[in-house]
Amino acid sequence: MALGVDFEELESNINKNRKDITLANGLSVVLLRIEGAQSVNILLGVKAGSLYEDKVGLANLTSESLLFKNKKYGFMEIPKSIESVGGVIDTSCDYDYSTISIKVLSSDIFDALSKLKDIIDNFYVDDEVLNIIKPNIISSLKSKEDDPWEVGKKAFWKVLYGDHPYGRDVQGDESIVSLTKEDVMRFFSDFYKPDNSFLIVVGGFDLGKVEDFIKKEFSKWSGKSKKVSLPEVKELNPTSKVIVKKDLKQATIRVGHLSTNIKDKNGYALKVLNFIIAGGGFGSRLMDKIREKEGLAYGVFSNFFIDRLMNGYFFVGTQTENKNVDKVISIITNELRDIVQNGVSEKELEDAKNFAKGSLPLSMESFSSLSSYLLTEKLYGLERNYFIKSIKEISVIKIDDLKRVAKEYINLDKLSFVVVKGE
Repeated sequence: MALGVDFEELESNINKNRKDITLANGLSVVLLRIEGAQSVNILLGVKAGSLYEDKVGLANLTSESLLFKNKKYGFMEIPKSIESVGGVIDTSCDYDYSTISIKVLSSDIFDALSKLKDIIDNFYVDDEVLNIIKPNIISSLKSKEDDPWEVGKKAFWKVLYGDHPYGRDVQGDESIVSLTKEDVMRFFSDFYKPDNSFLIVVGGFDLGKVEDFIKKEFSKWSGKSKKVSLPEVKELNPTSKVIVKKDLKQATIRVGHLSTNIKDKNGYALKVLNFIIAGGGFGSRLMDKIREKEGLAYGVFSNFFIDRLMNGYFFVGTQTENKNVDKVISIITNELRDIVQNGVSEKELEDAKNFAKGSLPLSMESFSSLSSYLLTEKLYGLERNYFIKSIKEISVIKIDDLKRVAKEYINLDKLSFVVVKGE
């Protein structure tokens, strides 16, 4: 599959093979044909993430219930039928949305779309299914309690978001055992509606035939989604330091604060800045300082985690020996201070640009990535083909732009610190 690596070529090829449709029932559809492709990725995204739930873990429990059985198909019949032709079907739940994804050969696209429609039309859950899913979720949650990275992440989210849905694991907590089949059916009925959903199809297929099929079959999907007031993200404490004691020789560190959201016009500059801080592997500042020069950690990571409807966060994370915690935190804060006060070098900027310009076309070799880009565009109401235009936006970023966003989006006075460590 070759969409091209040049900005104009990428945009031209995608526009030539992309078709956007909105059905009368409100379902938003994007079709992207890839010339010569022999497979297809189907992605249904629904605004039914944990941000919308009124009981902890309900969105995820609903998402995990979708494929087991329903009013038309018996236990695991749909997954087995997709797998019998070499395909893959899965569901997922995030904070802002949930998805159903199917990957099949192009020859099986209409059967896959029919199965997707059946999942939506005939959803039903009973105690047999919930009694399978709930223990698996509880087991997953318990396993995270033994992972210091997961423990630190959970504590960090709690510091930043408190009781907001963004402040907890999407899977919920042990209270999910009290959720009932009636809760799940209600959540599904409230949010899995066409006016709340986005259907993305990427791969090798006949545009006209697939468009006609979707119009005919998915127009039968009816109903309106429930309108709810979403909880706002509020800044809790200007700074906080949390120490979680575990029987560990290695300490896990997370440093950061609340940040912006996906619609921020400075998002592209923040991606470049993040590469320079610790998002660029061995080419980043903190990796060079903490691992290469000081030998204090194997890896250092950072991210402006802002691809969300509401405010995300900025963080730097690493692991080091217990005795080195204070030194590593000092290096992190000093480097952040230097970037805020003095900016970055021309070489750092150029390296970050080259990485961004090279990584995006590579990511487009995956139909799953393309589907995710298109879903993100539709879900958050972003500019058409924003993921391609990011190449152009990044290419014109200047040193002064990064210095400005560093001052604006890295607030040293509001950094919170979470450390999971031994005695």
